[in-house]
Amino acid sequence: MTRAVVYCYTQTGQLREVTDALTAPLVENGWTIRTVDVQPRVAFPFPWPIRRFFGVFPASVDPDALVELADSPDGFDTEPDEVVILAYQVWYLAPSLPARTLIKTHPEAFRDRRVITVIACRNMWYSAAIEVAGLLRSAGARSVEVVAAIDTRPQAVTFVTTLRWLLTGKREPFMRFGRAGVGADELERVARVGRELAAGHRPTDAAPAVPTLAAADLLAGKLFRRWGATVRSAGRVGPVAQAASLVVFVLGLGIGIAVGLPVIACAALLGGARFRSGVRQYLHQRISLSR
Repeated sequence: MTRAVVYCYTQTGQLREVTDALTAPLVENGWTIRTVDVQPRVAFPFPWPIRRFFGVFPASVDPDALVELADSPDGFDTEPDEVVILAYQVWYLAPSLPARTLIKTHPEAFRDRRVITVIACRNMWYSAAIEVAGLLRSAGARSVEVVAAIDTRPQAVTFVTTLRWLLTGKREPFMRFGRAGVGADELERVARVGRELAAGHRPTDAAPAVPTLAAADLLAGKLFRRWGATVRSAGRVGPVAQAASLVVFVLGLGIGIAVGLPVIACAALLGGARFRSGVRQYLHQRISLSR
């Protein structure tokens, strides 16, 4: 009988939906699954007050930023024959603070283990997956695989529904907008991935990459890390300076979304197959791990 342990931190419950879709076929095929809830000692709010939503940005993009985790009744130990399923949220193109903290403070949970990471997000998961793969490599993971579930509707629609969900907690359809988050089509795709895992196959459609979005994500991820350092430096000057730097970040984020994506889309169009293969190769080199 094959066994797995699921480490999961989720604010909205969406990540648990995706993880359940992945593990249900494993359970049907005789796997034993145990779940360990990962919780910060001081909870992050949901829905997010807008100041907290943007205020968590500097720490989110700081690779050294950690939070204190609450003790788990089950501990953070894994058995040699357990597959580790790490389910994490993406915050500002980086792994959530509780997920980063888990890997960095409990590397023994991942050492010499097969690790399957599970992500549920709007559409950009690439920079976060690269950071997590690097952390797991440092922790001594034997292999790292990625399962990513996204909101597949048009970007303009998901921008509105996701922001509304995060800031108000309202996920259900409104006006002409549909329900926020990962839809039934993606949950079914993730379930197919679970069936392939249960059959002992390496999934072929676990984390489909969209080269244009990936390129935008990778570029924005670097800019976010640099701007996060700027905001942290401003914070050492005083709260007013930090607030001003965050306002500039928010304004720049809006401009970047409006201008940056079309520019990268044009570059992808001009680059054609060479652009797509280059992005996919870059991702494969930095995310996939096997030894």
